[in-house]
Amino acid sequence: MSRTGDRAEVRLRDDPIHSPASMLRVGRISGAHGLKGALRFRPDNPDSDILQQVKRIFLERSGESREFRVTGVTPLNQTTDRITLEGIADIDAAEALKGAIVMLANEDVPPAKPGEFYYYEAIGCEVFLTDGTRLGAIEEVFSNGAQDIWVVRDSEREVLVPVIEDVVKSMDLAGRRITIEPIPGLLD
Repeated sequence: MSRTGDRAEVRLRDDPIHSPASMLRVGRISGAHGLKGALRFRPDNPDSDILQQVKRIFLERSGESREFRVTGVTPLNQTTDRITLEGIADIDAAEALKGAIVMLANEDVPPAKPGEFYYYEAIGCEVFLTDGTRLGAIEEVFSNGAQDIWVVRDSEREVLVPVIEDVVKSMDLAGRRITIEPIPGLLD
């Protein structure tokens, strides 16, 4: 998919509209791809096609952030995409971006499909058991390859909650409340 537009530089610290809190990390640049400025992009979620749905990204490196227009995205394999950005036209410019974190402005993130959510939306939600007992708050989300896992912590313990239909009974992201039914061994 191809996108075009202008490139502008943005400093996150000085721009309240694009502050770190209003940005979503989606992956990182792992290096150059070829001689003409293409980049290898490793998404945090290999199943995501989010870059094919946006017109711009922000690359953050050493506390500085630059905005780029996405001009092309092509999957290379299951874990890496080839991306082209306006203004990056040779291998030297591409190699200079190696290690950069790829961010999206929250306003550019496409809405989640029904029954789906973005990891960042679950962070901070309070988790309760079906009997009303508070388990803790979601502090991290990761994938173990089979399903997503919520890291739920309170002051005394940590519980790894698999995000599967048998466990998650209701999610009210707007109300910041999630209800689960623990499976045997989950709370041991």
